[in-house]
Amino acid sequence: MEGIAGYGVQGGHLTLDGRDLVALAEEFGSPLFLFSERRLRANAAAFLAAARGGHPRSTVCYASKACSNVNILRILRSEGLAIEVNSGGELFKALKAGFAPAEIVFNGVSKSTHELEWSIELGIKAINVDSVFELERIAAIASAKGLRARVSLRLVPSLTGGAVASIQTGNAKTKFGMTPQDLPAVLRLLADHPAALDPVGIHLHIGSQIAETAPFLGAVEFAGGEARRLAAAIGRPFEHVNLGGGYPVDYRRRRGNDALMDRYGAPDRAASMVAGVAAAMHRQLGGETELLFEPGRSIVGDTAVLLTRVENQKHRGEQPWIFLDAGYNLLLDAAVVRWYFHMASASRANETALTEFRVVGPLCDSADCFYDVEGEYLLPKLKKRLGGELDEGLAAEILHLPPTRQLPAATAPGDLVAIFDVGAYTLSEMFAYCGRPRAAALLIGRDGRISQLRRRDSYEDLLAHEMAPASP
Repeated sequence: MEGIAGYGVQGGHLTLDGRDLVALAEEFGSPLFLFSERRLRANAAAFLAAARGGHPRSTVCYASKACSNVNILRILRSEGLAIEVNSGGELFKALKAGFAPAEIVFNGVSKSTHELEWSIELGIKAINVDSVFELERIAAIASAKGLRARVSLRLVPSLTGGAVASIQTGNAKTKFGMTPQDLPAVLRLLADHPAALDPVGIHLHIGSQIAETAPFLGAVEFAGGEARRLAAAIGRPFEHVNLGGGYPVDYRRRRGNDALMDRYGAPDRAASMVAGVAAAMHRQLGGETELLFEPGRSIVGDTAVLLTRVENQKHRGEQPWIFLDAGYNLLLDAAVVRWYFHMASASRANETALTEFRVVGPLCDSADCFYDVEGEYLLPKLKKRLGGELDEGLAAEILHLPPTRQLPAATAPGDLVAIFDVGAYTLSEMFAYCGRPRAAALLIGRDGRISQLRRRDSYEDLLAHEMAPASP
C-alpha cells in the first residue's frame, strides 16, 4: 500500500501519515475509522484551485451529505469551501461549523415547510428548487413573511452518469429536478411573485462517481444554453450556474482490464477533471456568472480508512473464510449498491497477499458480506436460461463485486484488516443494527497528533431514544 498517498509500512504494520494503524486500533478499539487531515485539506485545496483556474468566479460548495461530521466541516470551511446541505439537520450542522448563510445552498427533493421557512429567514445563498409545487410553497412562505427567497431552478439535463443506476440523477427516470414541461409553470410563478421569488441561478447534477469528463462537458453545454434561454425569459441574467458534483474517487486500486472493477476506477483525479469543466463554462457564459460546484465523494472519499478485526474463521471445503467485526452497519453501500472497497492487511502489511478469502461481516444477515451474494445467485440462472456464457460486459452489469479478496495466507483471528476509501457516506449512514454500537472516528492531524471526531457508542447509547410507556 506504499504506493497510495499517505500510506506506508513500518515494522510490518500499515501506517497512515506516519502513524501505526495497528497501535491506534489497540489503543482505541475496533472497528475504527481514521481520517487524514492532510489528505482532506489537499483534496479541498486542489479542487478549489482547479475550479478557479478554469473560472475565477468559482465557488465550491461541499456536499455535506458525504460526511457531515462537524469537525470535518470546520476543516473544509477553513480551506475556503462553501457548503451544500440536504436537510434541516445538515443546515444546523453547517451553521454550527461556522458557515455563513451566504455560503449555504439547500438542495433536496422533499424539503419541509419548516426547512424552507428557516432557509428563507436566514437568507441563504440559494434554495435549489426541485418542483413546481415546491416553488409554489416557497412563494407562499416568503409572501407570508414579507421576505424574498433566493431560488435556483434544478433542471433535468437528460444526461446519465455514474457507476450504478442508483447514483444517476440527471435524467427524467430519476426523482430529481424539473423537466422542460415544468418550465412554463415555473416562469409564470416567477412573474406572478416578484416580491417573494428571486431567481438567482440554475442547478443540475448528473450523477455520482462519473469517471470521464465528457458527461460533465455535456452538462456545461446544456447549462449554458438553458441559462441564456431562461435569463431572456425572466428579463435578467442569473447570478450563478450550479453544475453539482459527481466527481470520482479511484476505489479500485487493483489494475488491469477488468470490466467488473472498471466501474469503481477513475483514471484522473477530480481536480484535473474540474479544471476543464470550469474553463468550458467560462467560455459558455463569460466571467461575470458565478460557477458553483457541489463535490462530496471526491473531497472526502479517499481521506479515511476503516480498521476492522478478524473475529472468526472457517473453511468451506478448500475455501477459507474470515469474519470481520465491521459489516454493512458501518459500510451501508456495501449492501445497498454492492460498492467495492479495497482491503489489505494492516497487521501483515509486509506479507504478500495471494490467498483468496471469502470475507463477511458480523451481522445476522446473509447480505452482510463483501461479495455480491445476489449477483452470484442470479448469474448462473441467467447463463442457464440463455444457454451459455454471458459476455464480460453484461456479466459485470449483473455481478458487482469479486467473489474473494486477496490477503496474506496467515490471516487469522486477531489480525486487523484495513478497508480503504471509506470517507464518504459512512459516518453519516452507519447504524446500530444487531445492537452493535456505531464506531469511533479519529483524525490524524497535519502534525501527526490524534484527535477524536466522534466517540464510540456505548451500550447505554442504544437506549438513548427509547422511552417507557406512560403508566395507566
